[in-house]
Amino acid sequence: MAFYGVNLEVKVRELNLQFKLALQSKGGSVGLRTLAKIFQRMDVNGNRKLDSSEFEQALGAFGFFPKKVELQALMKFYDVNNDGHISYEEFIRGLRDELSPRRVKMVEKIFQSLDRDGSGQISLSDVVQIYDVSMNHEFIEGKKTREQIIGEFLNGFEGARGNKDGVITKDEFFDYYTDLGMSVPSDEYFVRMLESAWQCPEEEADPSAQASIRMLIEEVRKRILELAKGDPKLIKKIHSDFDLNQSGSLTIDEVTNMIAKLKISVERKYVYPFFKFIDQDNSGNISFEEFEVYVLNK
Repeated sequence: MAFYGVNLEVKVRELNLQFKLALQSKGGSVGLRTLAKIFQRMDVNGNRKLDSSEFEQALGAFGFFPKKVELQALMKFYDVNNDGHISYEEFIRGLRDELSPRRVKMVEKIFQSLDRDGSGQISLSDVVQIYDVSMNHEFIEGKKTREQIIGEFLNGFEGARGNKDGVITKDEFFDYYTDLGMSVPSDEYFVRMLESAWQCPEEEADPSAQASIRMLIEEVRKRILELAKGDPKLIKKIHSDFDLNQSGSLTIDEVTNMIAKLKISVERKYVYPFFKFIDQDNSGNISFEEFEVYVLNK
């Protein structure tokens, strides 16, 4: 579709850039707090969403006066769910900057690691293998189960474009981190934050990362053999002791706990590569057989 002879998407993005520049010239840095205040001022009737009239008035207040057809195109661009209004979430989404190449690469890597079956979407069963709830205060206090916490976590990704179905598409995943990235100006901090949250190093092939992972593999093996006191039969008991829910296999949470109990200091981002090293069948759990093969270095 064309817009005055120009591709519609290109033209709308040009208009939106003009609006963003107008916001910056009037309001300074366009961070989340600033945008929240701007949206509140725009929302004349206080219903937490903007109709076309409020949106037009808001644009004018910032010195931006698009033509009627341009206003309609911008309104459609912001109104993701097509309900005739712009919610705060839609407003933020429309003004955000795209992820930098480094951020895109990191988010893509994490999505691929979660999408274990290659379906192009993430379900509860995908996330449960990696997401660690052990430090969540509601889990510790027994207020919520692991499944409830992870379910809420999944729904947190389903923003303006989500349908609250408990499944995250790749677009929804990228939308979430693009929104989050607005409040994280540094690529370095953004990447480190994701490394910690998902226990996933940015560059596993990096020599220092490889060295840390190898160190963890060898140190855990050494500590377990010390606990077993040279008796291979005790390895099964050790596996069972760390299997806190007695499911017969170790989850990522239980492996994280095991490393802590063994008093091994390591950055969280190296735990998942370590976990994958032992989980030879890529099931998302470490069976006793896999544990034994790892410990005895068979």
